[in-house]
Amino acid sequence: MLPFALYFVTAVVTGFHAYALLSFVVYGVPAHPLELISFLGSLCLLIAAYVSLFRPRAAARVALIACLAMWCFYAPAISNLVRAKFIKPKTTSQLASPAPSMARDPCRSSTVLASELGC
Repeated sequence: MLPFALYFVTAVVTGFHAYALLSFVVYGVPAHPLELISFLGSLCLLIAAYVSLFRPRAAARVALIACLAMWCFYAPAISNLVRAKFIKPKTTSQLASPAPSMARDPCRSSTVLASELGC
């Protein structure tokens, strides 16, 4: 009964996640093949949950194949997450101070009109 519960809960949770990602196709987002493979893996894991009630060894083999199919979607996401945690992103822009000549001469500053200063 434990394999049934484990396979069933995993299939429902991962299947819902894959279905939610595939539902964006309605809004014009293209479906990635890995999402489809992951959804198929979730369906196979659901089948393995049912088979585990009668033939546990066969269900374990089906569950292994289903988990490998699901991991082809989750493994790249996990590796990108780990890579993002350990690599500090470089700043793309920095706040630059005005040139020294413009800082000394208020008539050349772009924030103050020259006519206001009487230049």
